[in-house]
Amino acid sequence: MEMTATSLSRLGGTGLGHGCCLGVAPFISPLIPSDSRYYREPAGFDRGAPIWYRYSEKMNRLFEISSIFLMVVSVLLLQPAEGVAAKVTDVRFWSATDHTRVVLDLNEPVQFDTISQEAPPQTVIELKGASLQTQKRQWEPKDLFVNKVILTEVAPDSVKLLLQQKRPLKANVFLLKPHQDKPYRLVVDLVDLVQEKREEEERRRQKEIEPKSKIVVIDPGHGGEDPGAVGPTKTMEKDIVLKVGTQVVQLLNQGKGIQAFLTRKGDYFIPLHTRVKIAREYRADLLISLHTDGSFNPGAKGSSVYCLSLSGATDQAAKILADKENMSDILGGAIPTPASLSKNPEVNQILFDLMQNNSMKESFRFSELLLDDLKKIHRLKYSTYKQANFVVLRAPDIPSVLVEMAYITNKDEEQLLLRPEFQEKFSKTLVSTIQKFLSP
Repeated sequence: MEMTATSLSRLGGTGLGHGCCLGVAPFISPLIPSDSRYYREPAGFDRGAPIWYRYSEKMNRLFEISSIFLMVVSVLLLQPAEGVAAKVTDVRFWSATDHTRVVLDLNEPVQFDTISQEAPPQTVIELKGASLQTQKRQWEPKDLFVNKVILTEVAPDSVKLLLQQKRPLKANVFLLKPHQDKPYRLVVDLVDLVQEKREEEERRRQKEIEPKSKIVVIDPGHGGEDPGAVGPTKTMEKDIVLKVGTQVVQLLNQGKGIQAFLTRKGDYFIPLHTRVKIAREYRADLLISLHTDGSFNPGAKGSSVYCLSLSGATDQAAKILADKENMSDILGGAIPTPASLSKNPEVNQILFDLMQNNSMKESFRFSELLLDDLKKIHRLKYSTYKQANFVVLRAPDIPSVLVEMAYITNKDEEQLLLRPEFQEKFSKTLVSTIQKFLSP
C-alpha cells in the first residue's frame, strides 16, 4: 500500500501541520511531499489563540501521526521476511506392522494444522510459514497403509502434505527439536488402531496357547530414525542387531519348549517403554536387548553385558552407556502397571519390590552364564556384568539384560560384525546360553 501524507491525514482524522513534520523522525518525513499545501494550518485554526494552546494542538497532531507510524511499522514487522520461512529439506518413510511413520526434515520450527478424513481415507497437514527445498514432491512407498505422499507449495509461505491412505488411520503429528545431528523434524505416525489392538491380543494369547513353553523376547535396539552407533564405513547398529536378533529367534523356535519373538521385525523405531510393554504382554521369561557398542575411542573393543541398577551405575562408563541408550527414546513414557497389583499402594510397592528383586537376581544369573559362553568366541570388554539405569531393562517381573556384541566404531570389529560367520556364531552362543538358563 502506498502511503502519502494525504492518506496518513485521513487515517489520523486531522490535517498535517508544519510542526508535525519536523517532530517525526526521518522515517516518516520522506513520505510527506515538500509541496507547501501539505504544511498549512488546518482551516479554522485560531492563530490568535494563546501559545500554550497552539503548542498543545500541534503536539496532539504529532501524537496522532506517531501512533499511525507505529501501527504501520508493526504491520510490516508481522509480515514474513523474505528467506525467513522454514524449509522442508528431506522426507523419509518407515513402515511398521501397525503404523507408518513419515518424517519431514526442517531447518526451522513450524506451526501446522492436521485434517483427517475417512472418504477417501487421507490425512492433510498444512505447514504454516514453510517452503519446499526438496527436488522430489511425490512418492508411492511400498507400504501397508499409505498409497501416495504428495508435497505441494500452496503459497510462498505454506506447504501442504497429503497422505493418501489405504484405509482410515489415526494420525499422531508432532514436532521434534534438534537432537544430536538431527534437525527439526515433523513426525507423522499413521496408526492402524485395529491392527495395533490385534497384535496386542495375539501377544497376550501366546502363554495360553502353549502354557508349558518358556517365552523369550529379543529386542533389536534402535531402528528407523535412530540408527544407533555407526561404524567407520557407515555400518549401522540397527541393521546388525536386527539380523542377529532374527537369527536368534529362528534358532530358538526350531527347538522345543521355547517360543521366541522380536520386538521389531523391520527398520522402524519403537519407544523404549513400548519394548518393555511388548515383553510384558508376552509374559516373557527373559528379555534380551541386543546392541553394538560405540565409542569416540577407535581402539575400544570387546563384548559386554549389562543389567539394571536401581541405585547408581557400577561405574562412569556404565552410566554413560545407559544415558546414550536411553536417549534413543525420543518419545519417553512410563512402564505399564502390572495387572496383578493391588489397589493398595503399600501392598503394590511390596509386590513390585519382590518382583524386581527376583527378576534382577535372575538377570545376574543369566549374565554370568552368558559371559562364560561369550569369552569362548570373542574378547570381553569386562569380565563381569555391569549395572546402570537402562530404561529397556525396567520390566519389574522379567529378567532382562542388555548385550553389546562388539564395538561397531572399531574398524576391525565393524568388519567382524559384518561377517555372516561371526553373526551365526554369536547367535548360536546366545541361543545355547538361553537354553541353559531356561532348562528345568
